[in-house]
Amino acid sequence: MDLHLLADRLQTEHPLPESCLPDDDKSSAVLAVLYPHLRQPHVLLIHRSDHLRLHPGQISFPGGMYEEGDAGLLATALRETREELDLDISPSQVLGLLPTVQTLTGFTIFPFITILDERPATRKNPNEVQAVLEIPLQPLLSTHHREMGYPPAKQMVAYWYLQHRVWGATAKILHHIGKIASIL
Repeated sequence: MDLHLLADRLQTEHPLPESCLPDDDKSSAVLAVLYPHLRQPHVLLIHRSDHLRLHPGQISFPGGMYEEGDAGLLATALRETREELDLDISPSQVLGLLPTVQTLTGFTIFPFITILDERPATRKNPNEVQAVLEIPLQPLLSTHHREMGYPPAKQMVAYWYLQHRVWGATAKILHHIGKIASIL
């Protein structure tokens, strides 16, 4: 997978809107961070702390709920990434917005995406993040399978990385990335 070609496709097929405001009080935003490492594309995910009120212990992209002081959902994704990983991404580094994803708990997730030129330096916030996961993208996407226990119309998918099951909204976003990259 060539990250430069993926960047071009993202900007063409999923351009960043001029503004992106929340639909309701359950609007959230995440930032999918891709980057090259050891000659292959990687994705940055987090293992959420077990004590969190919402989605404890799950594997996710950095992100969270829109707050009143945020200028929009892109600002939410960037703020949350900074809070969780001490990683500053500027709005100019964000390439696009993938299709929104609905969670089983009623949240609407707005997934923004960036492709960095190099592996980012991160420092996890132990109050929110149990572990930072730097995962080779193609091997992760190759574990794609339909999630059992849901009607086929729900199109639930899951992935595995070591002992970590990646499911729900995060898996749906990864599935979109894989389709754009023509892997799935």
